[in-house]
Amino acid sequence: MNRIVIIGTQPPCPRCGLLSRVVSEKIRELKINAEIVHLSYDDLESQDYAGQFGLKAGTAKDVAKIIKRDINTDKLNEIINNWKPDKNCEFKNFNDFKWSLALDDYLRPFETKAKDAGILMTPVLIINGKMKHNGSVPGLDKIVDWLSELK
Repeated sequence: MNRIVIIGTQPPCPRCGLLSRVVSEKIRELKINAEIVHLSYDDLESQDYAGQFGLKAGTAKDVAKIIKRDINTDKLNEIINNWKPDKNCEFKNFNDFKWSLALDDYLRPFETKAKDAGILMTPVLIINGKMKHNGSVPGLDKIVDWLSELK
């Protein structure tokens, strides 16, 4: 059986929640035999996974502390709270989590610095022990490609 691990926050942030839902629904749709495990970034198993890559599991906030750059929580909350469904978004059928491209764009500077800061940044997608993506929500086509390899 395939094992898919999603490392995120608990409760899920918009990015972690969206990634979990997309993976879960695509697994069902593609009829893939897989166990999906959702881990909080601070779980021991998450830290073990991160350690395999020489990193520590964490969030954009952890990256911000290390690189000494503030996250403007007012701006972050504004992006999340002013979210409106986008009919043209590839995730429109999955997005009940207030995720937006604006949110990923706002957090991108932390994503790009995460590995240098020693952080495996959430959300993290691991398929059969191989890290496929971390730090943002990958494109829907990419997720489907990775999952289709499991058929």
